[in-house]
Amino acid sequence: MNFSLNNNLKNISLLVLTLFSFTSFFSKSIAVTVSDAVLASEGSNPVVAVNMWKQLAKSGNVVAQYNLSNYYSKGSGVKKNQQEANRLLKDASRSGLVQAYLDLNKRAISPGNGITLSFNISPSQWLSKQEPKQYTIQLASSRNKKSIKRTYENNNIKDNGGYYHYVRDGVDRYALIYGSYKTVAAANIAIKKLPEKLRKKTPWVRKIKSLQKISK
Repeated sequence: MNFSLNNNLKNISLLVLTLFSFTSFFSKSIAVTVSDAVLASEGSNPVVAVNMWKQLAKSGNVVAQYNLSNYYSKGSGVKKNQQEANRLLKDASRSGLVQAYLDLNKRAISPGNGITLSFNISPSQWLSKQEPKQYTIQLASSRNKKSIKRTYENNNIKDNGGYYHYVRDGVDRYALIYGSYKTVAAANIAIKKLPEKLRKKTPWVRKIKSLQKISK
């Protein structure tokens, strides 16, 4: 009887361990979005928000880099570390985030004390928030705004691109753009890494400053 009881306890322990492992794996597999991190930042637990911003920052998300720099600067949800705050702010600035660029110049690479949550940028605002000296990839252009929006939504471009409105020969047109790059060469390399369905649209490199001038 004791042998049977021991076996049952072992089986229960194994089941609990298996369920714990599966739960941990499943939790890690769920991708965190900027919207998730913004909601967490508005909550009462800054540690949760910091962990979400960290995940996004590791993937190169400039919004996360900027907001995480503010947490490190303030010491909210994480040990205060001005050096790390400055590093993240520099990374965001190099990637073309205008607000980070302004902070670097106006505040001697010291981010503000408040947590900025306004960078959950809509696709129509994305172009205006980019550094003019950078380059972007134009993925498509059409007179049909719904078509451009559909391509945007179906290709996981959120937070890394957007679309803009311009007029050519008296006709309203809309263009889909993706990424912000220091050089034309860097943008061309990124084009080669795009999914095949987007490469088929014959994307090309555009100067951000020139697009900001023509966008309505």
